[in-house]
Amino acid sequence: MSLSVLQVASSFASWGGAELHILNLSDQLRQRGYDVTVVCRPGLWIDERAKAMGLQTAPATVKHQLDWTDFSQLRQIFRERKADVVHVHWSRDMVVPGIAAIAERVPVRILSRHMPYPFKSRIGAMFYSKVLFTKMVTVSNSVRDTLIDCGVSPEKLETIYHGTDVEAFRRTSVNGKEMRRELAIPDDHVAVGIVGRIAPEKGHSVLVEAAKILGDKYPVKYVIIGSGPDEQKIRDLTTEMGVADKFLFTGFRDDVNNAIQAMDIVTLPSTWNEPCSAVVQQAMALCKPVIGTLAGGTPEMIEEEETGLLVPVSDSAALASAIARLAGDAFLRKAMGTQGYARVCEHFSLSVMTDHIEALYQREYDKVRGAGAYRKAFAA
Repeated sequence: MSLSVLQVASSFASWGGAELHILNLSDQLRQRGYDVTVVCRPGLWIDERAKAMGLQTAPATVKHQLDWTDFSQLRQIFRERKADVVHVHWSRDMVVPGIAAIAERVPVRILSRHMPYPFKSRIGAMFYSKVLFTKMVTVSNSVRDTLIDCGVSPEKLETIYHGTDVEAFRRTSVNGKEMRRELAIPDDHVAVGIVGRIAPEKGHSVLVEAAKILGDKYPVKYVIIGSGPDEQKIRDLTTEMGVADKFLFTGFRDDVNNAIQAMDIVTLPSTWNEPCSAVVQQAMALCKPVIGTLAGGTPEMIEEEETGLLVPVSDSAALASAIARLAGDAFLRKAMGTQGYARVCEHFSLSVMTDHIEALYQREYDKVRGAGAYRKAFAA
């Protein structure tokens, strides 16, 4: 007998980090012997991708928190799949799937909070944490602190960081030198990358300002990997600042590992509370030093002076200073990259994340069914 785990993604309409997290976790659990089903909107990206991965799916749609249209459908899915664990991943999926799980007496009901936002009310926080879910997972201690501040009891929370499939990410299709040639990065330049959606909260403008401050002190090429609504604004800013010749825009790339491999330094100058940045983990997986901001979960991943550097939010002068320090010291870059790789393998790999999730399921199952029930269920 294997335990039945249902990962609920019935509110997800497109693709993104949370969707990828659900699929990676589901695949890992299946490989460990669980009977895993992804509950999702039929015909959309996560449904099609899950099926392509060989995962079981079940159709259900929740368009907003109080969308009861598929309530009976959710109950039927939980009942027919004999759900032992229902794991919810988004705010719109909290109420209807949560109540459906209670109605079907699902013993373990987990809510993951992937974003750094508080619940809208203390009453809501109490309802979600004391009634709907047996445990809440936060993807960083920063998110955990936010939920405690809005009324969630600390003992209801457990921090489990997102994980990166380190070895898969390291399987680049071209080497760094080849990618540098493709991107037209001169051999004698230090490549400083910023990866992700070009949007205000990602801090691209701070990087442009830092480039202006740093000037020609070191031969640096700033590489903006990604696209987004602010792309033209950032292009215009590089021109206004007189640093357009120092910047390269790659546009969206689905081979982000190849692009990161070509960098000497990766920056994350985010101006918001990044909950658990995949880019930090990916950079460390490829042995790149990372410069991040003192906000959100980023300081929990970057070990200051060991795997990278941390600077205050929106402080372009501090960012320029950090870039200068690493640009001028190849030995330090290599040392930090080596330490970063060791750190991501030890703390932020996909297998480590799954270990923690699996242990959480076991503890919560045993609380309800009795000590040792989890192992007996697997052994049956």
